[in-house]
Amino acid sequence: MTMRGFELLDLKENNTIALQKRRGDVKRKVFDAKAFREANRITLDVTYMLEAPGPGSIAMEKVEALIPEVLKAHEMLKRGKGDIYDRGTLMTGWQNLPVDITREHLRDIQTVAKKMSEEVDVFVSLGIGGSYLGIEATFRALTHTYFNQLTRTERGGAPEIYFLGQNMDPDFFRDTLDMLRGKKVGINVISKSGTTTETAIAFRILRKMMEENFGADADHLILVTTDKEKGALRTLAGETGYRTFVVPDDVGGRFSVLTDVGLVGLAMAHIDIEEFVAGFQAMREISSGNNFWKNPALVHAAMRHAAWSAGKKIEVVAANSKSLYWVARWMEQLFPESEGHEGHGMWVSPSLYSEKLHANGQMVQQGERNIMETFLALKKHDNRIPIPQTDNNLDGLDFLVNRGMDMNHVNQMVVEGPAYAHYQGGVPNMTIEIPKRSAFNLGQLYYMMEKSVSISGYLLGHNPFVQPGVEAYKRAMFALVGKPGFEQEAQQMENQLKGMKRIRI
Repeated sequence: MTMRGFELLDLKENNTIALQKRRGDVKRKVFDAKAFREANRITLDVTYMLEAPGPGSIAMEKVEALIPEVLKAHEMLKRGKGDIYDRGTLMTGWQNLPVDITREHLRDIQTVAKKMSEEVDVFVSLGIGGSYLGIEATFRALTHTYFNQLTRTERGGAPEIYFLGQNMDPDFFRDTLDMLRGKKVGINVISKSGTTTETAIAFRILRKMMEENFGADADHLILVTTDKEKGALRTLAGETGYRTFVVPDDVGGRFSVLTDVGLVGLAMAHIDIEEFVAGFQAMREISSGNNFWKNPALVHAAMRHAAWSAGKKIEVVAANSKSLYWVARWMEQLFPESEGHEGHGMWVSPSLYSEKLHANGQMVQQGERNIMETFLALKKHDNRIPIPQTDNNLDGLDFLVNRGMDMNHVNQMVVEGPAYAHYQGGVPNMTIEIPKRSAFNLGQLYYMMEKSVSISGYLLGHNPFVQPGVEAYKRAMFALVGKPGFEQEAQQMENQLKGMKRIRI
């Protein structure tokens, strides 16, 4: 007997695929409409941040006492005052970027991306940290989970999208190369200096392969996003004629998703970058005022600082959507790298609920009370999944069907249930409600987080736009691999390690 293939009976077309097919149909003007703005307003709910039972409770009086300091920091940030420079450069270019970026520049990116996406089967984005996380977070948040396994039509005409240069795992690298076999490949290498080890090694390998496979055409298939004037990649692009985009001097990597760093890759995935910019513009406007309780970025910063001051050292950022889990990973860089100075800051732990509730939920509920929680709550998913009735109700879940509930209703409780239970267990928590999966809403969220973490720097008393500690691992790694110029560090490491007793079990 021949068994027929699996069919998705009683289910409509996957709306995520439908959205991918018609990506970009919405015209720019709708993003400014009052009705659109109201329907796509991100909400910050801090009800459960205050007066949680047990140690480390946060009193409203503590938050109120912070308001003058927060407002002062906000004014200093807007005026470019304080410890917010990196080697003489004011690092707040991200603040006005949503209104400074021109329609012409966006169209230039879209033109290059459209032409390349028509020429290639696969696009690979090479970068690490801020040159990677924002791009992948946005891509994963807005596209089908198995994007690269869909047909080109189902992807809305976009090529397959892969990411390399973000780690040094040779098996991961080799496995990804297998996905490129037999296909025409385009790449974008993203590095301001052009010498970032992980990305530079990945680029060396791919560049060699592309030149061997495509000959003279390889130069046309390689995009470079780097410093506007100097650096290894800028020099190489001048020699080869690679098309180039710019990493700006006044926008740090983890704040750079709205620059060429992020926009080129997103345009290659056919994500509407004009809508993305509009979301940033909307939150810039919302968060520009000094009415504290009407400014979500300021409230967010104050609540997190109050939690840290009360002994909370870990922030669990829990999403009720796999698509938003990648955004939590973006936050995992933004906050620790900006706040982790001089013994300060909270460790950000990205989580997907309810999956992680069955893994570390016990710790959150009853472990050491050094945790606060932020929920990323997607209110409207692309698809609705009904729960069928059964003949025997052995799992006891027919009551959900009888009450007219589907999988979507249950998933909303993945935020509301834990938020209440964890609050009662002594974990202060807040919820960021995101109306639906869209470039506009992600733009709002990113800008809100960028402003919040900048205010946090003022409150903690250090520069949130530099990361001197990151250089320590780089110098140690360079010394170990024998990079010229690091001989002194290598000798110091060797001498120190000789005096240490190696313990291996």
